[in-house]
Amino acid sequence: MTFFEIFIMKSIASGAEALPRTPSNGCSNSDCHMQEELIDAEVLRVSGITLGHLYSRLVPLVLLLVDGSNPIDVTDPKWEMYILVRKVQEDSCMKLLGFAAVYRFHRYPDGMRLRLGQILILPPYQRKGYGCSLLEVLNNVAISENVYDLTVEEPEDSLQHVRTCIDVKRLIAFDSIHDTLNPVISQLKQENLSKKSQPCQCGPPGSLIENVRKSLKINKKQFLQCWEILVYLGLDPIEKYMENYKIMISNRVKADVIGKESDGAGKRLIDIPTEFDPEMSFAMFKSQGDDANGIEKDDNQTNQEELLRQLVDERLKQIKSVAEKVSIHHV
Repeated sequence: MTFFEIFIMKSIASGAEALPRTPSNGCSNSDCHMQEELIDAEVLRVSGITLGHLYSRLVPLVLLLVDGSNPIDVTDPKWEMYILVRKVQEDSCMKLLGFAAVYRFHRYPDGMRLRLGQILILPPYQRKGYGCSLLEVLNNVAISENVYDLTVEEPEDSLQHVRTCIDVKRLIAFDSIHDTLNPVISQLKQENLSKKSQPCQCGPPGSLIENVRKSLKINKKQFLQCWEILVYLGLDPIEKYMENYKIMISNRVKADVIGKESDGAGKRLIDIPTEFDPEMSFAMFKSQGDDANGIEKDDNQTNQEELLRQLVDERLKQIKSVAEKVSIHHV
């Protein structure tokens, strides 16, 4: 037995709830042997005293393999664990493949939210579709129990990639989205955004954001990221419409990072060195109309523009990576 082989006694698993699993949304390995292994795996929900006994054995793995993570408070009854296991035929044990720790938040007045605090697939079983399978079970739990939404606490890039692949596939199958998505795609195909004085309104309406949250339990922040990928997938061939698409992403990133008033009248900060503290003294004023044009641009504006380009390039790379993965399994 290797360091990463952990066995769960059936006495621990006997009090756990076995959860139904659905076919993968297309993020798992396509190898037939891997698919058979996925079928043999099951997910159990553990809570209460049993959770504390089980999690105490997993703390070393959490500290070793989950970056920046701290052990959960097992005395808090709002924590639940979802363990992914495979039965060992010749023994009365189950082999642990991975687990997720989920916290239940109360939402006023009588709702509930789920937050994924930790998730780990043990190293021998990574990149075989188990993480995708575990996330899909959590989505099913959120929908079947009609919680407000399911969020993820500070996801790492690899987790966010898998999560987004799953959610984009779910959204493609969500019929209500296409009546709103298709006009946006048509606009980007027909218009030249570089000649427009005002940014294109390419985002989803609030009613659709709310519908997606209620139906799929995808929160607003995650849905907006998925929306950009859905638009990308609809612009086929993407090379023909890439300039427009890049402008759309740039406008959104600029609004998020710099602010919607950055190009016109708005609040401005200028450094005013004083004897008190030359590095920390400043004044704020609000410019109006053409007065803003007469003010010298701050030295850091060039840095802001460079930062914007970097953020846009990074976002486009993330979008392309997810789109390629989703397209492979969608064809």
